[in-house]
Amino acid sequence: MTNTLELKLGIISTTDALNKYFEIYPNDILTKFQLAHKGPFYKYSFVGNDGTNRHSLKLNAQTGDIIRDKTKALKPKYQDPVRREAKTLNLENMLPLTEINEIALKTVPVTKPVQWELDRKKARTLWKVEITDESGANMHEVKIDAQDGSILQFKLKK
Repeated sequence: MTNTLELKLGIISTTDALNKYFEIYPNDILTKFQLAHKGPFYKYSFVGNDGTNRHSLKLNAQTGDIIRDKTKALKPKYQDPVRREAKTLNLENMLPLTEINEIALKTVPVTKPVQWELDRKKARTLWKVEITDESGANMHEVKIDAQDGSILQFKLKK
């Protein structure tokens, strides 16, 4: 893939970022994954847990370097295996971020994506893509199924 979104943004791929998280926390389930332009550069943010501890990791998306790595005890109610399963992101057979981005850009009348977040709603894993116009005045959110690319919702955010 020579013309990927990650290449255009000058960042490591989402696959490499996810692999780095699971190298650090191999026993975790992932409950949040986000790519956003915050401060001077893009950052990957992860939240996951191993059933005992909650892990929060932030990576510099350009270099892959760790910005923050935080661990805290998981509250008992979140240790329940059924609840953990219900929060786990499905990372299997996900469409590439480039394709998700293209679908989102075709859906709304603005052209500057600023954030991509993987989320779980019921049994579905979905991408929430936030896109704005050049002035930053109009923010749109597009929700797209991470596996099949179907548009689940789009709206103008206030």
